[in-house]
Amino acid sequence: MCPACRGICNCRICVRSDNSIKVRIREIPVLDKLQYLHSLLSAVLPVVKQIHQEQCFEVELEKKLRGADIDLPRIKLGADEQMCCNLCRIPITDYHRRCPICSYDLCLNCCHDLREATSNPNKEPQTELAKAYDQNILSKFPHWRSDDNANIPCPPKEYGGCGYSSLNLSRIFKRNWVAKLVKNVEEMVGGCKINNADDLPETELNALRLHKFSHRETSDDNYLYCPASEDLIKDGIGKFRKHWKAGEPIIVKQVFDRSSFSSWDPLVIWRGILETTDEKMKDENRVVKAIDCLDGSEIDIELSYFMTGYTEGRTHENGWPQLLKLKDWPSPSASEEFLLYQRPEFIGKLPLLQYIHSKWGLLNVAAKLPHYSLQNDVGPKIYISYGINHELGRGDPVTNLHFNMRDMVYLLVHTSEVMLKDWQRTKIEIIQKEYKESEVKESPGVQQMCSGRSSPNMSFGTENNGLDLESNQTKSMDQGFSHSNSDGNMVNHEHPFEQNGDFSEKKHPGVLWDVFRRQDVPKLNEYLNIHWKEFGKPNDALNEYVTCPLYDGAIFLDRHQKRKLKEEFGVEPWSFEQNLGEAIFVPAGCPFQARNVQSTVQLGLDFLSPESLGEAVRLAEEVRSLPNEHEAKPQVLEVGKISLYAASSSIKEVQKLVLDPKLGAEIGYGDPNLTAMVSENYEKMVKRRQITCA
Repeated sequence: MCPACRGICNCRICVRSDNSIKVRIREIPVLDKLQYLHSLLSAVLPVVKQIHQEQCFEVELEKKLRGADIDLPRIKLGADEQMCCNLCRIPITDYHRRCPICSYDLCLNCCHDLREATSNPNKEPQTELAKAYDQNILSKFPHWRSDDNANIPCPPKEYGGCGYSSLNLSRIFKRNWVAKLVKNVEEMVGGCKINNADDLPETELNALRLHKFSHRETSDDNYLYCPASEDLIKDGIGKFRKHWKAGEPIIVKQVFDRSSFSSWDPLVIWRGILETTDEKMKDENRVVKAIDCLDGSEIDIELSYFMTGYTEGRTHENGWPQLLKLKDWPSPSASEEFLLYQRPEFIGKLPLLQYIHSKWGLLNVAAKLPHYSLQNDVGPKIYISYGINHELGRGDPVTNLHFNMRDMVYLLVHTSEVMLKDWQRTKIEIIQKEYKESEVKESPGVQQMCSGRSSPNMSFGTENNGLDLESNQTKSMDQGFSHSNSDGNMVNHEHPFEQNGDFSEKKHPGVLWDVFRRQDVPKLNEYLNIHWKEFGKPNDALNEYVTCPLYDGAIFLDRHQKRKLKEEFGVEPWSFEQNLGEAIFVPAGCPFQARNVQSTVQLGLDFLSPESLGEAVRLAEEVRSLPNEHEAKPQVLEVGKISLYAASSSIKEVQKLVLDPKLGAEIGYGDPNLTAMVSENYEKMVKRRQITCA
C-alpha cells in the first residue's frame, strides 16, 4: 500500500530519485527483462572480445620482452579523472603502455598503428581518415619507430616524451576482469534462445503506421515507422526495434497533449530555472551566448532580448532575418534540476524508457556506467531557437548537417510562429538581387553554382535560390506539410491525423528534418568534398586533414543542393516534418540536419542502444583518426569503457533474476534445493533502501 513502493508518491524525495521510473522498470515482466539483457549482452560481446584480444596480444608481447613473470602496474584513477593517450588524445579504456620515467601514455590502438607504420610504411590504409592519420604519424614523428621486437621506446622530448626508456604495459582495471567478462557473457549469450525482433510478422495495423518520406527509386526503405505513443505502450517495442536495428529514424506521435504545451514557453522555463536554481532576480538581465545561424558566430545577448525575439523575431541591420539559437543555456545541470522540480511528469510520460532513461534504461548501454564516471553529459537538454517559415537559403538552418556517436531523441514541446513583415520581404528581395548581380560581375560567363554558395565579402544574403514568398510551401502550412524533393518537385505529406481519418485538428509543423542513411555517408562525404567551395568554406590547413566534413557541422544542404546530390550520387534523405508533441528518434551515425519553420523549444535526450553499439565503435575509431585539435575529439564516446561496465552490470542483473526464487515460477525455473542458499545469501548481501516520505 506504500505510495513510494507503488511509484505514485510525488514528494520531493521520490520525484528527485526517479522513484516512479524505477517502479515502472521493476514491473517489466521478468522474461522481457531477460530478453532485453540478452540483446544488450549480445551487442557488447564483440566489443569486449576485441578488447580482450588486444590485451592478450600485448601481454604475450610483454612476456617475450621482459620474461614470463611480468607485473602489470595498475594506474588508479579518481572518480573525476580520465586518462588520455598522449598521441591521439582519446581516453584510454584499460591496458596501455606507459613510460616509467616521464609517464608518457600510449593507447593500444596507437601502439598498433606505430608498429604498422614502422613495418609497412608503404601500406595503403583502408579509409581516408586512417590514411590521413597514418601520414600524420610518419610526417610528424620521423625519428620515432618501434624496434625489431615490436618494443616501443618512449618518444623523444620534441614529441612529448623523454626518450630514455621503453614503454611498459600497464592497466587501469583488475588484471583478469575483462577475461572473466568475456567468459560470462559468452556463456549467457550462447546459453539462451531469444525470439528475434526481425521475425515479427508485418501486420496490416503496423503497415498503416508507415509513411513515405523519401523517393529512392532502387530502395525499399523509403517509408518510416510513425507510431503514436499509445501504440508503443499497447503493442510493445518489437516493431520499434525492428526498424531501429535497420538504422531508420522513427517518429513517435502524440507524446504530449496540447494542454501541456503552454508550460514549455521559454519565459515559463526561464522563471522555473530561476526558482529551481535559487538564482536571484538580478540575473533578469543576464547576458548569454547565442549562435547566429547566418555565419555560425557566437554573440552575446541579454536573455530578455533573446526571449522577445523568440516570439517577435529579430533582424540584422540590413533587414535580413537574424536566426539565433541559445548556446549552453540552460546548462545541463540546470535543465535536469528544472525537469525534476518543475516538470516531474516529463520523463515518466516519454515512450521507450527502456531505451532512453539515463539511469534505469535496460536497453541503454550507456546507463550502465557508474554515476561517478567521467563522461559527457547525458541528462535532458533544452534547446531554444528561432525560426521562420520561409527558406532563405542562407542563415536559416538551426542544425547543420552532422551526425552523433550516440542515439538521439528530440521532443518538440513549444513553437511560436514568426511572420515576415512586408518591408522585410522587400529588403530580402533587394539583397538577393544585389548579391546575384555582384556574383555575375565577379564570374562573367561562368555558369552559376548551387544556391548555397556564399561570398566572403558579403555579410548577409544569398543567391536567388528560388525563395518564393508566395510559395506552395508557405501556402500549404494550413493544409499539410509540403516540401520539395530531390527532383525539385513539390511533394505533399498529409498530416498523420488526416491519414488516420481524423480531421478534427490541423497542425503547423515546427521543424523540417532531413536524415540520411548510414550507408550513404561515403557518397555524401564525396559530394561535400567536391563542392566544398560552393558552401563558402575555404580550403584552410585544417581541411587538408579533415576529409569528413560531417564532423565539422558547418554545412547545410538547401533544396537545390539536395537535388544535385541525388542527380550526381543518387543519395536522398528522408525528409519529414515535426509537429508539437512529436518525438524524433535519430540513430547514431545517421547524418541529419534540421530547419525551424517556427521558433521552437526542443527537449533532447541521448542514449546508446544495443542496435547502435557497433556503429558507435566505428565512429569512435574515426574520431581517433581526426587531428588532435578537432572539436570532435573531446566529445568522443568511451565505447570500450561503456561496453565493459554494461557487460558487468548485465551479468549481475541476469544472475539476480534467474536465481531469485520469487521469480522462478515466472521464468519456469524454481529448484528450491539450488536456490535456497542463493536466496539466503542474497538477502544478506542486498539491503533494500527505505524511502522516507516527507
